[in-house]
Amino acid sequence: MTDLYSDPRLPLALARLAAPGGYAAFEDQVRGARFCRRPVRLKGSVVQTTAGGDRRVLFDSAGQPDRVLLKACGTRRQTLCPPCASIYRGDAFALVAAGLRGGKGVPDEVSHHPAVLLTLTAPSFGVVHRTTRDGTCHRSGPRCPHGTALRCGRRHTEDDVLLGQALCPACYDYDAAVLFNASVSELWRRTTIYSLRALGNLAGMSVRAVAKEVRLSYVKVVEFQRRGSVHLHALVRLDAVGDELKAPPNAFSAELLAAALELAVRRVYAPMAGAQSSARHQVRWGRELDVAVVTDKDAGRRRAAAYLAKYSTKSTEDHGVLDHRLRAGVPDELELPTHLRSLVESAWRLGDEAGGRELRLRAWAHTAGYRGHCLTKSRRFSTTFGALRANRQEWRVNEKRTVAESADIAEADEDTDGIVSEWTFVGMGYTTAGDAWLAESIAEDERLARRSAYEERQDLLRVDQ
Repeated sequence: MTDLYSDPRLPLALARLAAPGGYAAFEDQVRGARFCRRPVRLKGSVVQTTAGGDRRVLFDSAGQPDRVLLKACGTRRQTLCPPCASIYRGDAFALVAAGLRGGKGVPDEVSHHPAVLLTLTAPSFGVVHRTTRDGTCHRSGPRCPHGTALRCGRRHTEDDVLLGQALCPACYDYDAAVLFNASVSELWRRTTIYSLRALGNLAGMSVRAVAKEVRLSYVKVVEFQRRGSVHLHALVRLDAVGDELKAPPNAFSAELLAAALELAVRRVYAPMAGAQSSARHQVRWGRELDVAVVTDKDAGRRRAAAYLAKYSTKSTEDHGVLDHRLRAGVPDELELPTHLRSLVESAWRLGDEAGGRELRLRAWAHTAGYRGHCLTKSRRFSTTFGALRANRQEWRVNEKRTVAESADIAEADEDTDGIVSEWTFVGMGYTTAGDAWLAESIAEDERLARRSAYEERQDLLRVDQ
């Protein structure tokens, strides 16, 4: 208890409780922002003008605590805001699952389409600390030109800071690693083209003939490994060509699709971004490749969707240091592992060269050169994040309308003609550490309540059985 009373946040939290509206008003504000850790603070109002010219204020931030409206930041990054990242991860799961099982505007028949889970790795740019299947790192290895023995007899734990670090930083090709990350999007685009060609070869058809029969649909998620290189996790589905999502001909099985993908990955290459076109400046996928057919057995399609969704909220590193773009180089006070710092510094340095300026590498130095989105999909694979958010907003509006205490309020909500919203950005985050502390407590109470409700439902199900 002594620690609690000496906490400097306590007086600030008590001041919030003594403010107009007290805890109840602040709790409503936090819940309205979906328990966001760094909400956007807005000042403004929503005004409706009727056909007769009368103006009616539907909402005014002046009636809220601190006279501002809190809006969720909506980030996908777990390191920045866990509550918002949780919502994004749920949307990512719904998006991927709909493409595998149907729903959200996607026909249920897609559950019978061949689907393959594909994991693509980056090639080696130097020897790094790792954990092999038997738990060892590098049992043996030569001595590099710099006199460093490229071997390590340790068994690294999952939280070992050495994992992903170069055994000899002088030997590691940091520039090539950055340029590979910058080339991943083009390499994936070519992989989809090669895969369709390989599918035709395995099926005994010409490329033109197979393109008239089937189409590849996919969703992919980028994962940053400990060594700072990009890996891809992709779900690839095979559809029949046409406006409607129909199953491909029986000759195109999931096993045939898996074989075509593996063949294409082994053969595909792309020009290295920012480099001259030559055999020396080509990028390929790494030797480690995982190709697995996704089926309905043991909820395989649901597990595949959850597998991709969990990577959608990861950042370049685990502590959120690189969650924002760098504006003036890599500061010395930035707490980064030596290996990752070298990658970021290489991206910043390459960004000042001719090819790097064209690639805007300095703008992407915080992602070690990777210039794409975390989660992308083909147009026909599934629904969109925008559609999912619109559905959620519509559900919330309908829920508020249902519980409205006044018929006048309900009618105003239904008539959206003449409604004007005017908002001014005030800032981000809670104004005091005490507010942030209270908001985390409210979020924790909500989490425990949901967990308790879930356990109660499970107990009732076990009793019924």
